[in-house]
Amino acid sequence: MKNFFLGSLAVLLALSGTARASEPNLTSTEACQKGEPECVDLVIEEMERRYELLAELCDHDALFALTYLRTSETFLSTLDEIEYEDPASVVREDALFAEYYFRPYDAYHSGVGIVPPAWQIAFDTAQNRSVVGAGNLLLGFNAHIQRDLPFVLYELYLQGTPVSYSDHTRANQFLQQVDVTEELVQKFDPTLDDTDLPGEEDDQQTFQLIAGWREVAFLNFERLRDASTDSEREQVAAEIEGYSAAFAQGLQQQFSYPPGTDSSARDAYCQRCQEENHASVPEPHLGSGLLVVSGIWLLMNKFKPKRLL
Repeated sequence: MKNFFLGSLAVLLALSGTARASEPNLTSTEACQKGEPECVDLVIEEMERRYELLAELCDHDALFALTYLRTSETFLSTLDEIEYEDPASVVREDALFAEYYFRPYDAYHSGVGIVPPAWQIAFDTAQNRSVVGAGNLLLGFNAHIQRDLPFVLYELYLQGTPVSYSDHTRANQFLQQVDVTEELVQKFDPTLDDTDLPGEEDDQQTFQLIAGWREVAFLNFERLRDASTDSEREQVAAEIEGYSAAFAQGLQQQFSYPPGTDSSARDAYCQRCQEENHASVPEPHLGSGLLVVSGIWLLMNKFKPKRLL
């Protein structure tokens, strides 16, 4: 795994424009630069393309890819309903945020470019098929929210198109409408809802976890923004990298398959489902709560989101 310094260096390279090797570069399109809704259509098209390839292979990265796709679809469908102060700013954020996922994924699988430590762990466990489905999801959430989001917000700030705190928190409204559990169970892993608690209790616990991570991400963006020197800013970046990587290591340990077991049954189940469905992409499923994942409610006590000191 690359060290934490290289992870923070990747951020500085990305902000200077030298790490934009993945295609397509969504943020360079006219629609995304203007923050128009058509930009989100472009993001969704690229996510669909990537997801379909992963689904056909029963790749363990497919769970996060499908969840992210459904989240983006919900963002677009609710764009006019949620009263953002600056809708264009959150559209630009949506495109740049997606690129922060596409870039390390492409770098990891091509062997060209720098992969942040939290993503390295997430992609390693997916490639090695070493954690249960809930682990794949949480590793993706951790890398993308706790690691990526502060840097995304900071890059938008540097570009002169910042996202306000009020719009950042308003986005939680659409996140509460995303429910992909049933679809993930039907396509990839029948054990995902084995610990589903009665009613909406685990939905709320899951949402509180994600909302807490997003709150910390905004605080860490402010630390990057308000750093008085380049050295101080690099230290903040290194702390973000280190914390998200340590969290990923904890998730990897907690969600690894027990000794003597592996993903064979899950993979065989997925293969049967793909043969029946031909890796089709059905209409989004909207529910009353965020994604319910096996064992996630335990993390509320074991891993408390916190502002980095």
